[in-house]
Amino acid sequence: MLRHSLRVRLLLPVLALVLLATVAVTVVLATVEAGRVRRDATIAMDRETSALQSLLAVTRTVMLDRVHDGMRLLQSQAAALGAPHPGGPLALPGRSQPVNDLLLGNTPQGDRFALVDSVTSIMDGTATIFSRSGDEFVRIATNVRREDGSRAIGTVLDPQGPVIERIRRNESYYGVVDILGNPYVTGYEPIVPTDGGRAIGIWYVGYKTDLKALDRVIGNSRLLDSGFVALFDARGTLRFHSRTGATTRPADIDRIVKERPGDWVIRSQAVPGWGFTLVAAYPASDVNGAIVRQSAWIVAIGLLVCALLLGLQSALIWVRVLKPVQHLTDVAEELSRGRWSHTIAEVDLHDEIGTLARAITRLANSVRLAMDRLGKR
Repeated sequence: MLRHSLRVRLLLPVLALVLLATVAVTVVLATVEAGRVRRDATIAMDRETSALQSLLAVTRTVMLDRVHDGMRLLQSQAAALGAPHPGGPLALPGRSQPVNDLLLGNTPQGDRFALVDSVTSIMDGTATIFSRSGDEFVRIATNVRREDGSRAIGTVLDPQGPVIERIRRNESYYGVVDILGNPYVTGYEPIVPTDGGRAIGIWYVGYKTDLKALDRVIGNSRLLDSGFVALFDARGTLRFHSRTGATTRPADIDRIVKERPGDWVIRSQAVPGWGFTLVAAYPASDVNGAIVRQSAWIVAIGLLVCALLLGLQSALIWVRVLKPVQHLTDVAEELSRGRWSHTIAEVDLHDEIGTLARAITRLANSVRLAMDRLGKR
């Protein structure tokens, strides 16, 4: 029967050892590969966020240099008109109550745009003169535009923003500010009367951030199969997000970032100087799927190697053991029937089979001699 076959009895231990070794190596390689996949996912996340942080930092630095230049130009042109001091009541569109005008020398600035437009005609960007009215600072001259294209005169400085507290302390502010729903790299300087005291207005110069390059970079970003990179502004509004991969709908990205489901790996970073939040995220299933795919390849390769080793071992056992044993078995069978004229090539082997072959050869010679003696009587 097959289970009593010498080949089976020899191959079974070999098969067991090869399978055990293959399983052990496969488990080790799969564990190592799983760690590599997780590290690669973390490295990819770090690489994407670091590149975007660098891009934002460079953009802010370059634009702040322009803001400082624009502020110096605005203040020098204003100084040429005269010292600042409060003016009389000024009615502005969209406001039920008048605000204080602001004079430079004898020149009122309320609802007049020559100064702010002359600055931006040279330096581009936007410029504004704010006048203090109670606790508010109102735009009385500006070329910042509303969505309908009109000048945003009569609008107030954000009372909850980062600027107003600094101005109330007669301190300047330079940084990124949300103006009418858009991020600007800005500079604000308090307008203080020559005799001192609290600020009566604000000089403002700013540049609307041109984030097309950032939009392009983030849009092309991708983490694994379903991950994403997203940028939220200071109000928590999604500004830019990945447009590749399985997760591209803004509603889905917003929900994942806010709900932070447990099956997602989410990393949030503040963007220094911008007030933005940079988010990189991917589902754990992406990593698990990659691990399963890599492990499947390892198992398949392991089984192939196991089959090749088993086939090689089987061939070696056949050539080096079973075939000589089979031949010696046939010779012994022939000897038992009185046929001893066989050539036994295995006598040249220097192992146990060679020893057995030489013993059978001696036995055949002895039987032949005995039969020859009996034949002569």
